[in-house]
Amino acid sequence: MSNKRVNSRFLRSIAGIVVFYIGLSFAFYFDLINTYIVIGALMLVLIITIIVLLRYRNEKSKVNKITWIFALAALLLIFDAFLIPYENFTYEAVFHAEPVEVAADSGINLMGVGVWNIRSIEDKKQLVADFESGSWGLIALNDVDNKERYHSRNNNLLQFLGFRRDAGSVMAKNVGDYLGGTTDGVGKYLEREDIEGNSAGLALALTGLIEQNKLVNELEFGVTGSLNEDGDVNHIGMVKEKLMIAEEKRYPFMIIPSENADEAEEVKKAQNLDIQIFAVSHIDEAVELINRLNEEHRK
Repeated sequence: MSNKRVNSRFLRSIAGIVVFYIGLSFAFYFDLINTYIVIGALMLVLIITIIVLLRYRNEKSKVNKITWIFALAALLLIFDAFLIPYENFTYEAVFHAEPVEVAADSGINLMGVGVWNIRSIEDKKQLVADFESGSWGLIALNDVDNKERYHSRNNNLLQFLGFRRDAGSVMAKNVGDYLGGTTDGVGKYLEREDIEGNSAGLALALTGLIEQNKLVNELEFGVTGSLNEDGDVNHIGMVKEKLMIAEEKRYPFMIIPSENADEAEEVKKAQNLDIQIFAVSHIDEAVELINRLNEEHRK
């Protein structure tokens, strides 16, 4: 067989595996198949490649190209094998978490929630009943689908390989850059090992300004929002849950990112909340808001 024909078959084989893998990934992502079917399909491709490799083991020109196909199939299998630990996650339980006032009497309360991933339990009604019979403070019990598994795998793998920093580390750097260093209260908070996500960024930066005597506050605020290195306030998740906790704590004001404003107003209306919600797109807006409300309070 000519080299040209061998090369043509090699390229078609590579293209075929890539197209097959894309289709397999789409089927998984949209919950049409589970992790074990993905792994099984890739193992089948690998077995077929091994059989072909053995069949042509004495033909060097073919063996080299089949080896490349084998390597590609093996890499895809290894990559998707990292989905296996996530397959048994069935629900994500969201719990009430006490707001955190990083600096005493700052009036800036970090709004967060507790999250617990539940494995291998399918009976949602029984789970809810079990939580409600205890003192867990369950807010929501969310289904874990393949989209969540897929993104969790990718994020954790990128962090493990050093291509992406975890959200907590990014938040700490952004807050430190904005403040020109960390203050006592902010620094102690950032040393905690249970920090997840970056939604405390805005609250931490505001707390730091109070500790630096650059901002004076006599009111109670619930605050949530991620902060980038330029002081921009960005979208966060679980707005409903955080608003409900702030309402329960009877905070008069809640500061959120502008990107979450529509969602927050829908929640306020649906849940009939009394809390006043203020949306900001930059920390300077939050500072101006706090100054204005404090001035009105003092009159």
